[in-house]
Amino acid sequence: MTPEVRLARRGDVDGLVALESRHFIGNLDPAERADGFISVQDSREWLTRAIDDGGIHVAVTPGGEVVGFIAVTAPPEYPPAASLPPIIAARRELVQTLEFNGVPIAQQRYAFRGPVCIAAEARGQGVYSRFNAVTREAYRDRYDVGVLFVSADNPRSLHTATTKLGAQVLAEFEADGRRFHFLAFAFGGHRTAAERTT
Repeated sequence: MTPEVRLARRGDVDGLVALESRHFIGNLDPAERADGFISVQDSREWLTRAIDDGGIHVAVTPGGEVVGFIAVTAPPEYPPAASLPPIIAARRELVQTLEFNGVPIAQQRYAFRGPVCIAAEARGQGVYSRFNAVTREAYRDRYDVGVLFVSADNPRSLHTATTKLGAQVLAEFEADGRRFHFLAFAFGGHRTAAERTT
């Protein structure tokens, strides 16, 4: 049966932590990474805050198991840049310097999209396209632009973000000795063919 997509609840946190840990790059061997991976593990506290803010949707089985999730969150109040993890500091700087659709991102209503994680057993069931459709509908009145990053070593996720989400690569950056793509998309933008048929 196809997983249900709904807003996450506090009771989903354990499932989110477990799913993200299973797909974190540091917990996968090189062969497993070819199917996509999570670049950063989020804390239980961050996940709880994002749920409380209505920023996480989950895919759950009829038995209640979390088999996927997507986060769409407002820009946080950042501490000084020196105290930020390098990848988050780089993301903050790019938001301040890049334009999307001819307008500086920082002057638009923008949200951070990600992470997105779908368990292997739930792939191929249209979950990613449903995540895109549900979050566009849920947040289009709140945000104009979504921004995200994808590891340069994660071509599967980059391909999915550009073809199914319609995100555009705006820049590449380096953090912690690894390269990443920085992308943006319009919340009110086009729906892909995949989204129109699911």
